[in-house]
Amino acid sequence: MKSSTVMVILVLQAVLVMGIFAAVAKENAVGENKGNRETNGGKLKCCSNCNFSFSGLYTCDDVVKKCDPVCKSCAVVKTHPVKMFKCTDTFLGMCGPPCKH
Repeated sequence: MKSSTVMVILVLQAVLVMGIFAAVAKENAVGENKGNRETNGGKLKCCSNCNFSFSGLYTCDDVVKKCDPVCKSCAVVKTHPVKMFKCTDTFLGMCGPPCKH
């Protein structure tokens, strides 16, 4: 009887801690994005360098000649010899397929 009670308490504590970590990770993922503080509900056509966070949000760190039309906040990351961009949006869900170069 005691071991099952202890097990239930440990499971409830684990669920509580995971919920707290998820909330903190979501706040940090959205808060780090200086260009766009909202989550972009769209989906990129492709992304080869996808970074997931614990909360299920992701960013695409691909450096491209032109941002995807879905991207709301496109930042210049390189100017010489060719101007290159990176989408600074935070997306919810899965990354698109890898880009074909």
